[in-house]
Amino acid sequence: MTGPAESLDAVVLAGGRSSRLGRDKAALLLDGERLVDRAVAAARLAGARRCVVVGPAALRPAVPVVQEDPPHGGPVAGLAAGLAALDEREGASAEGVLVLACDLARPEAATARLLTAWRHLPETADGVVLQDPAGRAQWLAGAYRRGALRAALAAVGGVRGCSMRRLTAGLVLHRAAAPEEAAADIDTWEDLSRAERRRSDGPR
Repeated sequence: MTGPAESLDAVVLAGGRSSRLGRDKAALLLDGERLVDRAVAAARLAGARRCVVVGPAALRPAVPVVQEDPPHGGPVAGLAAGLAALDEREGASAEGVLVLACDLARPEAATARLLTAWRHLPETADGVVLQDPAGRAQWLAGAYRRGALRAALAAVGGVRGCSMRRLTAGLVLHRAAAPEEAAADIDTWEDLSRAERRRSDGPR
């Protein structure tokens, strides 16, 4: 088995273009908190020892922030930048990396599911990702073995425009089934309204 949550660092990806929203989604407010801050708080609550945000410096989250090269180069470029930033920080690196998109509507629900699966992950697996009710893997809500991610990044070559599906194609990943509220993200204004309604309605 993999071990406790303390074996995780975290990368929060907040560098997307947010084209369907027309503004930076990381700075959108839900329950009075920016989406990026909610994701960072969820990573901290999950026990991540170190956390970095990949996105514009103007976000100024409560943790170090770096930008992918090139900017807006996609999630794999962001993940590569986040891993590099974690590696540059002092202290021992954690075995695993919690990867969270900043636009998760309920990041604390996502990390709770991931933590349970991570603690019971067999040594033969490279990580675990959420699976939404439609059966789709949520690559940007996952916990990955650091060594496996490094090897995948080295194998894929150029990271610009590379998809997470391509990056993870050679990894042995378990899936943690998650309800809609844990897997939902915010890509449109309607998504944000839906998340606000869920919060105001309370647990179902």
